[in-house]
Amino acid sequence: MSEVAFDTMKQKTEYPTWDILSFRDLLDGVEMRYPDNIAYLWRDPATESGYAERTYAEAVRDVKALAVYLCAMGLEGKAVAVIGKSSYLWEISFLAVACGCGVAVPLDRELRADELSAVLADAECSAVLYGEDMQEKMAAVSLPGLLKLSLANAEDYLRQGGALRDLGNTAYENHVVDANAKGILLYTSGTVALSKTVVLSQYNVCSNITSVCKRIRITEEDRALSHLPLHHVYACMADLALLYSGASIAFNDSLRRMPSDLATFRPTLLVTVPAVLEFIAWFVKKGYAEARGGRALFGVQSAATGIVRHTVGLFSRQASAKRQRAIFSTVHSFLGGRLRAIMVGAAPLSSQVFSQLEQYGYAVYLGYGLTESAPICLMHDDQYRSSDDIGFPIPGVEVKIDEPNEDGIGELCVKGPNIMLGYYKNDEATSEALRDGWLFTGDLVQKTRTGAYRIVGRNKSVITLSNGKKVLPEELEHYLLRDALVTECLVYAEEKDGEQQLCAAVFPNADALICRMELPENTDLTQLSDEEIARARAILADTVRYVNDGFPPYKHIKKIVVRRTPFVKTSTLKIKRYEDSL
Repeated sequence: MSEVAFDTMKQKTEYPTWDILSFRDLLDGVEMRYPDNIAYLWRDPATESGYAERTYAEAVRDVKALAVYLCAMGLEGKAVAVIGKSSYLWEISFLAVACGCGVAVPLDRELRADELSAVLADAECSAVLYGEDMQEKMAAVSLPGLLKLSLANAEDYLRQGGALRDLGNTAYENHVVDANAKGILLYTSGTVALSKTVVLSQYNVCSNITSVCKRIRITEEDRALSHLPLHHVYACMADLALLYSGASIAFNDSLRRMPSDLATFRPTLLVTVPAVLEFIAWFVKKGYAEARGGRALFGVQSAATGIVRHTVGLFSRQASAKRQRAIFSTVHSFLGGRLRAIMVGAAPLSSQVFSQLEQYGYAVYLGYGLTESAPICLMHDDQYRSSDDIGFPIPGVEVKIDEPNEDGIGELCVKGPNIMLGYYKNDEATSEALRDGWLFTGDLVQKTRTGAYRIVGRNKSVITLSNGKKVLPEELEHYLLRDALVTECLVYAEEKDGEQQLCAAVFPNADALICRMELPENTDLTQLSDEEIARARAILADTVRYVNDGFPPYKHIKKIVVRRTPFVKTSTLKIKRYEDSL
């Protein structure tokens, strides 16, 4: 390993924070600091207003009541899964398990029923708390001893748990939280055989919360519109950071409702992924283009904001941003009228969209992280933002570049209190990823002249789509290889019409394919005509269609490439995923 100097960036101003080791510490702190603040808001047709809200004191009360109920059901010290749409009930379920019961296992609601069964068994879950949207899938899950708790009955659970506490039950207070032990299991894939299940401690996440809050100003006056799936540690950590700061969280249950929820809840912060911002940027530009005189108006406003940034911005970025938002008042009104900052992760954001949003007066914070790092390692802050990089290491995190080439490009390695305990039941993968306390991320970076870091490539096979969704190609390949027609395959992504689509390159089983095509038995695949390759592709389309039917739309394979020859392989007979010509 080459010796590389650690980051020596200039000392940055840090906002004051208070120490937390566990989620229990977090709840104790917010209950004391912000009891009457609104913590959560969401749509609720059952109420007269159509909306519901909970204060911090009420939310903590619900967490304690649910934890006591779970313990009364014999779940003290057990692994309990949480699955369903992101919601208030999802969050208090997760916190109840983590703070007063056992190990939390947040799961992707888009898992297939067979995958869900496999994951629940692998994690040795004793129970699962599931949303009403998961009723059908959970009905298909049958595991001995698994307690299924529908959140449709949440009010009953809370009532029973609250009654037990009124009678003196202290199960919540008696539960011991080891902040440094296994606290959360996060499955990176629905296919257990291929999943690298990340084991995080509560301190891993709590250290990330305080580090982020030292660099980005979040106050009691802030409100965020939560719309990302909370089983992702990025979304979960962000929500907990908002609670830590005394801010409020409004839930958006569908992207279709986002425009109306922006107007109703009027967030000051948006934690999101590039696909959402790309849509917002496109929608705004479309509005200007279609309005009479809109293009000219946009030009005038852009010039005005440029002047403001180069005058007022020299003395105060906050004052400049406020004036920019006033200039683009129509845009600002569309986004609720109070938005000031946007945190974006999970995938790269185009420099054009970044610059457009900053021009409107919004602070756009880019960052980098992994599930394994709980999740943020590097990010922008209130003193530095750029469309060309991912910023600096957060407080407490060390960074180095392993074996840099002549251009200074090498693998990003990180070390800090946020780094995972390891991979669940996978010592070999843990030893490969964690070496002397350093997490080898598999991503290639380069240090810029400012001292910030820039991602220049991906070393790992994971495919990150433009909407922030991550796809493990091996997962799709696993199911393709089940078909007798497929001998070898490789799933990859390519751009089409400005978006990424998943493709599958297939080297077919010669005997099976020739039989299906009714060709002579001695037919050589290398001699197939273009017309015959097209016929082969049509036959393999049925295989791909069957695999697609078992996965959510974002994982669907849209293109098939039929190979006449096998893939190029390593000495261990593994396909050279990045070197082979498709």
